[in-house]
Amino acid sequence: MRSSPFSSLDLGHWSLVLSVAAAALALPATAHAQRYLLKDGTVLQAADVTLGSGAFVQQVALPGGGSFERRYPIGDVVRLDFPEPEALEEAQKLVVAGKGPEALALIEPVYRQFAPFARVQGSHWPRAAQLRLEALLLGVDAVTITSAARELMQSGLGPEVTGVAKLALAQLDARGGRESLANIMLEEIVREAPPAIQARAWLLRGDLAAARASHGEALEHYLRIPAFYGTIDELMPAALLGAARAYRGYGDNGRAERSALELIDTYPDTLQAATARREFKL
Repeated sequence: MRSSPFSSLDLGHWSLVLSVAAAALALPATAHAQRYLLKDGTVLQAADVTLGSGAFVQQVALPGGGSFERRYPIGDVVRLDFPEPEALEEAQKLVVAGKGPEALALIEPVYRQFAPFARVQGSHWPRAAQLRLEALLLGVDAVTITSAARELMQSGLGPEVTGVAKLALAQLDARGGRESLANIMLEEIVREAPPAIQARAWLLRGDLAAARASHGEALEHYLRIPAFYGTIDELMPAALLGAARAYRGYGDNGRAERSALELIDTYPDTLQAATARREFKL
């Protein structure tokens, strides 16, 4: 079977393409605290309760000996006071490095731990779920990627998270050679999503144009990033690599090399810089 021309889309830069939104979802928590705050003002220390079916269970000692169970509905939790798990920061580094399976091994326990509190203030589920989607995008399991993206779309966590999920689905369409479907989703993102997500949509548009060797169109899309979204520094490596490839595609080797060198000099530790060194022999 002939492979789709879009199956070779560079997936490495997507480890950075979504990372800004993931970091923005991290919510502050009091250092070392691990507790649940309920709507009636009750504070439950995490060490004192276990999570049962729809409720926290607390063993309460009786003065004369013995104990009884006190239950608190999970739905009564209005805020979590947990420090951000170190695993998330480590996982994000692995995602940036293109190490999806290693990142998933760190993310999954956090993702499951906070899943019952996805929309609760202070939950680390939003960042874990988004990092999980990033890590999955480094692989080829389209079914799991689609499920993770739709979960985020249905989470009600706001337009930025929804936009990231839509981008993931557009990426899957692009990989499968369904450019028209990908572009429908990207048009929607450009119209409705916050600027940080719009910028990522333009990057994917650049990838689509590059995959069909429309180098001028690809360059136009990639150069939108420094021109209109220059404050989103995390996207610059992907934009510079795309621009370097586009310049080379239509024969401007001087500008291609300058873009590649700017990428390597400014962002030396990124996956894109490593790719540029290899592709441009720098």
